[in-house]
Amino acid sequence: MSQHLNNDFIGASILYKYLNSQNEYQKIYSCLEDAKMYYPNFKKWYNEKVIPDLINFKRELIIERRKDNIVGVSIVKVEEKKLCTLRIIDKFQNRGIGLKIFEKSFEKLNTEKPFLTVSEEKLPEFKRIFNYYKFNLTSVHHDLYRDGKKEYFFNEL
Repeated sequence: MSQHLNNDFIGASILYKYLNSQNEYQKIYSCLEDAKMYYPNFKKWYNEKVIPDLINFKRELIIERRKDNIVGVSIVKVEEKKLCTLRIIDKFQNRGIGLKIFEKSFEKLNTEKPFLTVSEEKLPEFKRIFNYYKFNLTSVHHDLYRDGKKEYFFNEL
């Protein structure tokens, strides 16, 4: 058991060094940073939750690239079957990349109905794909991230 933990630690250390040396964390954040318009503490969440959880294998990334550029990203929490965030760069939208990342996220999460939330402003953008996958709207929360705004919850367990 301690050998396994040691290997996990070594793997996390190598992953962190690689991603840091390639400036990958910043490239990923750059792809996602528009979310801060809808989630005021997004940068803090990314730096203080996502990065440590990636290093500790509590979250995973699905990254889609064209040439060497990141064009789409999703962040998932496997244990919770949660799709935390998904973003496709504007100029690459409507090319099937979103569907591809959704499908890869489903594989990682071992479910076709992951728990996820979406802001009221982004709901129209995702409505078609949520209908396609038959996601279930399970609750609506008011003032969760921003005053006067709704957050829609899908596929809660």
